[in-house]
Amino acid sequence: MVDVVVSTALFVVSLAVLLVASDAFTSAAERIGLSFGISPFVIGVTIVAGGTSLPELVSSMLAVSQGASEIVMGSVVGSNVSNMLLVLGIAAVVGGDIRVIRELVEVDLPLLVASAVFLILAVWNSPFSWYEGVLALAALAVYVHFTISEKDRYVGMLVEELVEDEPDAEQQPTAGPKTYALLLVSMAVVFGAAYVLVESIIDISGSLGIGTELIAISAVALGTSLPEVVVSVMAVRRELPGLAVGNVLGSNLFNSFLVTGVPSFIGDLAVPNSIRGYGLPVMVLVTVLYFFITQDREITRSEGTILLLLYVLFIMNLGTLL
Repeated sequence: MVDVVVSTALFVVSLAVLLVASDAFTSAAERIGLSFGISPFVIGVTIVAGGTSLPELVSSMLAVSQGASEIVMGSVVGSNVSNMLLVLGIAAVVGGDIRVIRELVEVDLPLLVASAVFLILAVWNSPFSWYEGVLALAALAVYVHFTISEKDRYVGMLVEELVEDEPDAEQQPTAGPKTYALLLVSMAVVFGAAYVLVESIIDISGSLGIGTELIAISAVALGTSLPEVVVSVMAVRRELPGLAVGNVLGSNLFNSFLVTGVPSFIGDLAVPNSIRGYGLPVMVLVTVLYFFITQDREITRSEGTILLLLYVLFIMNLGTLL
């Protein structure tokens, strides 16, 4: 019993440290990019979007190296479901109706559905292997390239407007030794916290006799979705609904392609029956449901309530797999 309590405490602390360190790393990388004159929009769809998936990415790489690759798919599936049901549900309920940008409906949402279908096809009867990782990273590269090349898209214009509104917009940010030191230190902390996180997951699952993927799909996914909850709610409150939806879409696409693609080069990603038979099908169904909900370019408060209820149902059904 003592071992479980200690492992749980380490899990909570390491997850919190991981999120804080990831945010610090992303902020430092963003400032360094701006100091080199890189467009804020380009930084937004690369460094910032990827930064939200950094906790999942690092912990997934370490999980594979430690022989617990089943954590990867559990983390990805759980995070994607949490983003679509929990994050957007809370944002819609708290902030009111969320209007969805036309470009997201025409481009990003179909890509989101395609990424979910890609995952379930890739692991249909086999582990997720390196050549599927190559396809995943190629798909992510195409998405990032397309997003960057579309200069007249709403998100690009919105970022430019926000930058122009800043009083110091004309002054190019500089990155001194402290910024580079923060980048290195935060990256080291990210790896250290991720290592402790993975070890605590393995210890908890061993002590309680449950699969590590179930802890990843529930507790880890919920914890790593908390920053998205805060960002999305604040965006809706500031009457920037496009950022709330874009935050979730970008995070899910990076999870599906980056967080699975990179670790697959370390070793094949095992897919337990609980993920293949329950987690992945639910993720695909939720993605399709989300696609249809947004066809009228609005997520209402009542629809947000339904999304939250579906998340509760998802977690309750996970309990039957324990």
